[in-house]
Amino acid sequence: MTFLALTNVRKVFPNATTPAVEDFNLSVQRGEFVSFLGPSGCGKTTTLRMVAGFEFPTSGSITIDGKDITGVRPNQRNIGMVFQSYALFPNMTVADNIGFGMSVARAPKPEIKQRVTEMLALIKLEQLGGRYPYQLSGGQQQRVALARALALRPQLLLLDEPLSALDAKIRVSLRNEIRTIQRQLGITTIYVTHDQEEALSISDRVVVMNQGLIEQVGPPFEIYNFPKTAFVAQFVGTLNAIAVTVADPAAGAVQLAGQTFHLPAAITQRRAGDGVRVALRPELLSPASTGEGDENRLTGTVENVAFLGAVVRVHLRIGDALLLIDEFNNPHLAVPAIGDTLTVYFHRESCLLLDA
Repeated sequence: MTFLALTNVRKVFPNATTPAVEDFNLSVQRGEFVSFLGPSGCGKTTTLRMVAGFEFPTSGSITIDGKDITGVRPNQRNIGMVFQSYALFPNMTVADNIGFGMSVARAPKPEIKQRVTEMLALIKLEQLGGRYPYQLSGGQQQRVALARALALRPQLLLLDEPLSALDAKIRVSLRNEIRTIQRQLGITTIYVTHDQEEALSISDRVVVMNQGLIEQVGPPFEIYNFPKTAFVAQFVGTLNAIAVTVADPAAGAVQLAGQTFHLPAAITQRRAGDGVRVALRPELLSPASTGEGDENRLTGTVENVAFLGAVVRVHLRIGDALLLIDEFNNPHLAVPAIGDTLTVYFHRESCLLLDA
């Protein structure tokens, strides 16, 4: 059953020539974790702020649990929000920061104390309730901001790039903690990020946005493996987007630097000699053949080899195209040398026609 619904939402700021958000339609189920993913300026934070009530749609409607909240003020929406900047009060202790919303709501002091104790246990900072924000690390401050947002038992949790100010290792740890807490509480959550790995690793569904529009909505597996638009294919994950020439449209055959390979289906609305773009994920290219007869192959010259920890990335030059090939690192991996001739193999199902 739909819990949060945005219907035909549009936002145009004064004096703007184009809408910040256009024709945004989304249904979110109760307890679902949904991430808004896209580059800076794509409208994801504006959409989040409209759900929070800090901005109002130019047109369209927003409902929560069947109630229209489109014009409702933020303090009447029962929504918790975590900001990128933490926004903790520097003159208040951790405990006072967490209980601030309840104090404003004039909840009884014993109730506030009990709830703060629960929240400190939830974020695993039981011994730090008497400290001030400046005495905490960035990760600890963000936990406090999360606890403050959850203290009032909101029906919806919104997070606006909450981890962007943290270093990589803490970011990975904290995002997993956020997901664990979200599952534990069962709270419906909207998470804004420009980090594709972050969105793919913790979301039930991902909403990919570009220039105010939704490009695709789906589970992380579907977004990565079955992108519906060229933008999604190129924005999510590392991608080889190569220019090729159509050789035989009916057979799905294309050529790169005189070498022919096949796509999974016929190329419609194109003739032999037309130029198109094909996408190949680096991890789907392999120097080892499976021995299957319908396997594609391309041969080129190794231009560079990069060690990326768990992955070894080979840069293969084929005519004007540069292909990236990713292999899992291991002590016995046969790494090619720069200047070597290398043949890579891939299945036709690995190819995605970007100009479809």
